[in-house]
Formats: sequence, structure tokens, C-alpha cells
Amino acid sequence: MTPQARLRRPCTYRLAPGADTCVRTQRDEAGGAHIYAHQTCAEARRVAPLYLFIDESRAGERT
Repeated sequence: MTPQARLRRPCTYRLAPGADTCVRTQRDEAGGAHIYAHQTCAEARRVAPLYLFIDESRAGERT
């Protein structure tokens, strides 16, 4: 994934680009869209992410 693509994902909790986690998906009947957020925004609202995006430049690193 390119950095530009990551920067365009809007956060559902604050109007800012760069969301790095998916917090939910819509039902197929509603369009099946993935809803994104910044990890810190989701944590502040106690929302467990479905999946996180990783920085490809750090792939394989242990945190």
C-alpha cells in the first residue's frame, strides 16, 4: 500500500485523514463499506478494531 492511499482514509470519529485501523464494516445490504478510524480515536472510545494497517517499511519488526 502506498502512503498516499493510507492518508486518504478518513477517520469516522474526527474529520482527519490517515486512519490506520478498520473499526467495522457495513452489512452487504448497506453497501459493505469498511469504516476506518485512527487507532488512538478507536481506543479512546473503547472500540476494538477489526484489523490494523501496518507501515510496510516496518514489516517484520516486533513491537
